[in-house]
Amino acid sequence: MKYILLTSLLFFSINVFAQDGLKEENTWIFDRLNMHIDNDKYYGTDHGYTTGESITALYRISKENYSIYDILGYADEDTHAYIAFSLTNQIYTPTDTLNQNLIRNDRPYAGWTYLESSIHKTTQNQLRSLSLKVGVVGPASGSQQIQNEFHRLIQVNRVQGWHNQLENEIGINIKYTQKWRYFSKYSNGLESSVIPFLSAEFGNIAIGATAGMMARIGFNIPKDYGVSTINNNTDPGIPIYGEYNNQYTKPWSFSLNLAAAGSFIARDIFLDGNTFKNSHSVNIEHLVAYYSVGTTLRYKRIMVDIMATQTTKQFDLQQKSEGVGSIIVSLLF
Repeated sequence: MKYILLTSLLFFSINVFAQDGLKEENTWIFDRLNMHIDNDKYYGTDHGYTTGESITALYRISKENYSIYDILGYADEDTHAYIAFSLTNQIYTPTDTLNQNLIRNDRPYAGWTYLESSIHKTTQNQLRSLSLKVGVVGPASGSQQIQNEFHRLIQVNRVQGWHNQLENEIGINIKYTQKWRYFSKYSNGLESSVIPFLSAEFGNIAIGATAGMMARIGFNIPKDYGVSTINNNTDPGIPIYGEYNNQYTKPWSFSLNLAAAGSFIARDIFLDGNTFKNSHSVNIEHLVAYYSVGTTLRYKRIMVDIMATQTTKQFDLQQKSEGVGSIIVSLLF
């Protein structure tokens, strides 16, 4: 409960600050609030990337105050600039969570709690994003307490091996993402969009690059660049310039979604272990892929995304690929 209260206080403070700026200089305009839960229980498991929770506030920036956002380019095009703030926790565990001993042939216990700030520049057909994550891995992340408190509430066994988790380490990661959009409209109101993307990240948490694609088909499909699992970008649904408000001419939006991507991973702290201390680690797979299937449903200013994501093996002793289910509830303003 204390984490929920702290989260609410954080985003209330951000919103108040933004609204003050709006009154005085018309700089920040509150656009979207996302509440995001990843959990592998949807696949009947409780290990690997087992759970993640995130809350994100998205603001549009008035054109008179772009300044720093010009580093993302598009200076001569019709654009919108956005800034997003997220508070996130992610939890990783080995397969046998009732074993108190160190399991050397399985991934380490790890928790990662971080704040993320990202800036975005969007046109009708392209999106550029730059994000910074700052947080902590290890006992200070509070992940042991979060997981075991949740297990107590749902009356399942407590996880026994958290004393083997990675040591405390400050985490800093920066990520750049480029997306393109191809939109088509058919008869009877059917629409589709295809959004290829590239991204690269660097820091002591992860080093790697990803290429992939998201596709939607449906009726009055959302006019944004999509959302994703926390583990695969935490995309906040950046609106498409010039089209976003058009979706509200009808109260409903519906789409079926498909995404797939491949990554080259040079480093992953949740498998490679601590950067500056000796800790448990496994030999990672440097080439990893995932695919997601899901649906988006919007009624007026409430949007719900549901998706299932399957990821290939991430380390050489991993027995099989793993899956996670995601629910994202968004309030649109």
